[in-house]
Amino acid sequence: MISVFVLVDALGWELVKGRQFLSDLLPYRTGLKTVFGFSSAAIPSILTGLLPRDHGHWNLYLYDPARSPFRWARPLSALPSAWINNRYVRKAVSVIGRKVSGTRGYFQIYGIPVEILPFFDVCEKEDIYRPRGLKPVKSIFDLLEQHGIAYAVYSYHQYSDAQAIEAVVGDIGKGAARFYFVYLSELDAFLHKHVQDGDRVAGELEKCAVNIRKIYEAALAADPGASFYAFSDHGMTPIRETHDLMAAVGQLGWRVPRDYLAVYDSTMARFWFFNDRARASIQERLAALGCGAVVGAVEQQRFGIDFADNRFGELIFMMHAGCVIHPSHMGRTPWAGMHGFHPDEPTCSAALISRRSPPLPVQNVWDMFDIMVYEAGIR
Repeated sequence: MISVFVLVDALGWELVKGRQFLSDLLPYRTGLKTVFGFSSAAIPSILTGLLPRDHGHWNLYLYDPARSPFRWARPLSALPSAWINNRYVRKAVSVIGRKVSGTRGYFQIYGIPVEILPFFDVCEKEDIYRPRGLKPVKSIFDLLEQHGIAYAVYSYHQYSDAQAIEAVVGDIGKGAARFYFVYLSELDAFLHKHVQDGDRVAGELEKCAVNIRKIYEAALAADPGASFYAFSDHGMTPIRETHDLMAAVGQLGWRVPRDYLAVYDSTMARFWFFNDRARASIQERLAALGCGAVVGAVEQQRFGIDFADNRFGELIFMMHAGCVIHPSHMGRTPWAGMHGFHPDEPTCSAALISRRSPPLPVQNVWDMFDIMVYEAGIR
């Protein structure tokens, strides 16, 4: 029997639950609690069944000056910021940084200032959709390889969504594998721009349904007993307001990087401190803001982001759902939708739709790992 898993980035439960989205083919439907953070955290959890502290992936950048692929750019910080943050210098820094890092994973410097990049390393060094991509932790792909199970993977590293669909349909028809994993990434970009436009969202979801239907029909033609799951990593929250958190902190007068470092990730800000007075001052300012809240120790443990070495942040400030940091280091575009808010926010929940009821309990995105292991016949 073949098994097919289609991961559709940002296909949230709030979008699916009120629609007849593939309900004729995939009648089992439920929401899944996601991981606090972005796809860089949620997808590794799906692939390993673990939370970020256990698989080691959370946000794209972590504090590690000694291993930074941008440490060669440290002398640039002596120049005025405006000189080194134009598009030409940033492009060169990005190209050289990618080469130095040797990464085969997702790489993007977004809007992080060049002068602070030498303090940070890239989290995703390997293609996580391949064996050893999340080493030393084993992913579903490591287990499939270890047990000699024929499998095929389709992701943005090799394909556009249209190419991935064409490839998997062809491979299923050829009997190329027993286990198929398809990652469709392009809905996420669409929803960032248009999630508040109901008509356009409905049209895009219909296109998505047509594409998933093609894969489903190919799977059942090859194996009438095929297992088929379509699911997501997170949802998409409509944005109602923005807050200039960089200005609110910058007005305090503390200097970067002498006193502190900060990365502003759109829905959260992460801080590292080198001055106790700066720490107290910034904490006091953040506590007075009404746009978000500091993630305390208990909640960090619950989210699975309680890293002992604080490499992803000594202090994490989470924005309230529907409010984003703007401008941020993720860009100056005021997106219509964003993900990465509190996992309990309904619009953050992922969706799962399948041909049959899952053979094991599934409530969180990381539970999909156990479903994949079961359907692959790995014991």
